[in-house]
Amino acid sequence: MATETLAPDLVDYAEATGLPDHATLYERLTAGHRGLIDPAEQRRLRTAKILVAGCGSIGGAVVEPLIRMGAERLLLADADDYELRDLNRRHAGLEDVGQNKAAVLAVWAAGVNPYAHVEVQVAGVTEETVADVVAGCSVVIDGMDVTAPEALRAKFALHRQARQAGVPVVSGYDIAGVQLVLVYDYRRAGPVFDGKITEADLPDLQPMGFLSRVLPLRALPVGIGDEPFPQVAYNAHLFGVIASQLVLDLLAERPVRRQILVDDHDHDTVHVQNHVQGGTLS
Repeated sequence: MATETLAPDLVDYAEATGLPDHATLYERLTAGHRGLIDPAEQRRLRTAKILVAGCGSIGGAVVEPLIRMGAERLLLADADDYELRDLNRRHAGLEDVGQNKAAVLAVWAAGVNPYAHVEVQVAGVTEETVADVVAGCSVVIDGMDVTAPEALRAKFALHRQARQAGVPVVSGYDIAGVQLVLVYDYRRAGPVFDGKITEADLPDLQPMGFLSRVLPLRALPVGIGDEPFPQVAYNAHLFGVIASQLVLDLLAERPVRRQILVDDHDHDTVHVQNHVQGGTLS
């Protein structure tokens, strides 16, 4: 049995349990979605390096579908540890409280596909790490915090680096029952955050100021102010559903919608922006 591509601490486990070799496991793992993901798409997904920047309720929600769909090159970046209050919506249990979010998700991913190459950056995304974490990536998932000025500066640095590298970014916001997904295809010319936030704004930028500029007005529920807004599991998990499909489309260079908004508490409210990146949709 071939175990040479496994992490060293999994070799003994593979030999003891009769784990299938890499090719066999991957074939069985991805057999269930044949016909929905074609062979060329599967190869692109398998080989693409995907950065998940921020592994909380947004970034954490996309790791599971990507791994189950057959992604095998992930870089998970988050400096924070799980807290008890996170368990209402995040992919974690009591045993994970106090543990780094990215590291916990990497262990979980190995439980589904131990051959997947999942890197962890426990320093998160900062001015010092951003060039390294974006380098070589095909898609960036932006699940970074927006609740503190320093987090906003790190988020801007991520988008600035992605634009310089020509890497598309999928950003998610779960706000009190509203899930908003924004796509910035930096493979094409255009400013960071579509010009809504600039470098000059950063010294005085506050969370609500950022959200009011970047998010469409309909994405901000009535009554949302400076206090922390509520978040719930079904809304956070929805990002994983939407973003994993967007990753496939971006890797295939298919047109994608720039905005997708779902209000979980208003079943008549599903918005998509008519303008698409990469072409037009019929």
